Amino acid sequence: MKSAALGILLLAHGGDPSWNAEVEKLRARVDAKVPVETSLGMSDLASLQAAVDRLEKRGVTKIVAVPLFVQTRSEVLDQTRYALGLADKPSETLKAAYESMAGAHAHHGAHGGHSMTFSLERVKAKAPLAMSTALDDDELVAQILLERAKALSKDAAKETVLLVAHGPYDDAAVDAWQKALDRLAGRVRERGGFRAAGAAMLRDDSPPAVRAAAVSRLRKSVAFAEGRAIVVPVLISRGGIEKKIEKDLAGLKYAWDGKTLMPHEGFDSWVLRRAEQARFDTPAR
Repeated sequence: MKSAALGILLLAHGGDPSWNAEVEKLRARVDAKVPVETSLGMSDLASLQAAVDRLEKRGVTKIVAVPLFVQTRSEVLDQTRYALGLADKPSETLKAAYESMAGAHAHHGAHGGHSMTFSLERVKAKAPLAMSTALDDDELVAQILLERAKALSKDAAKETVLLVAHGPYDDAAVDAWQKALDRLAGRVRERGGFRAAGAAMLRDDSPPAVRAAAVSRLRKSVAFAEGRAIVVPVLISRGGIEKKIEKDLAGLKYAWDGKTLMPHEGFDSWVLRRAEQARFDTPAR
């Protein structure tokens, strides 16, 4: 029997219909144990408010936001914390990123299938709010990446695994991303018996020069890998970035199938675990 005390606000990027359907399947499975409502988008205030309203109508007395994001150090999550009353200031980095991307694409609106809006308003909630960390270097991520690498492997002792993530817009967040990815790569190498393993980021939303430098480093890592190269994306879902990785690595030899972290049965327990870990956090508001 589910308890109405705790409600989970599942945060996820909006995407194409197939991705949104995967998020809904995850929500429905976890909802069989704890009330869960989803907010899609990049800290979209309207979506956040609607999800909180739905949870409160279901009688929850504490709401924990669980971000289905690769990395906690994220300008999107910084803005979400502000929107939920868990941070004093909005994300100036996200605002700058939106302005930059809007200028590059000559319009406001969608970016990769998700909302691009920036607001200084906050969610109105009666229930106290908290927010968990994202995936980071969680054991589930290491397990899935190892599964993906082993599926592409022929002789692990003669192969190098290269993990590739989207990466942040904010230069200040690069170190946190890289350290988490390096820890994941280390576990994949050790547990899979691979000759070597490393990690890189595309910096896909960053200015062209920053992204070009990141792609150059990635290409060198693949081209000069010890033995056969296996490239595994550290992405939540398919949605276009995996295609960019293939394009960026054009002309190089490497093993690849583009499989992302989701779908995977391990996410059900991960969402519940993250919510439980954060449920007793003292609200900042």
